[in-house]
Amino acid sequence: MRWYELFPLLVAVHILTGCHREFGNRNLAQVRPNMTQKEVESILGNPERTEKVELELETQKKTMAITRYFYNHDGQTVVLHFQNGRLVNEPDKLKEQ
Repeated sequence: MRWYELFPLLVAVHILTGCHREFGNRNLAQVRPNMTQKEVESILGNPERTEKVELELETQKKTMAITRYFYNHDGQTVVLHFQNGRLVNEPDKLKEQ
């Protein structure tokens, strides 16, 4: 079999393995409030899961719609909150293991 016959298979394997992205504190340090969801995804990759919830505001008896992104790394979970597609919290750092 020639190398160019294996090329489509190699591309498929690369795409499938590239879907999961490892991250660490260096990546989290680049994430800032007011970033878009796409900007955060470009740094951390796709979240393991997302959810839309109503978050209660501390100063008022109101809620606001947010989207939560969950990222898992070595048994630790980082949760990011987005309102109207913009990041509203700085991520917590990962604990050194």
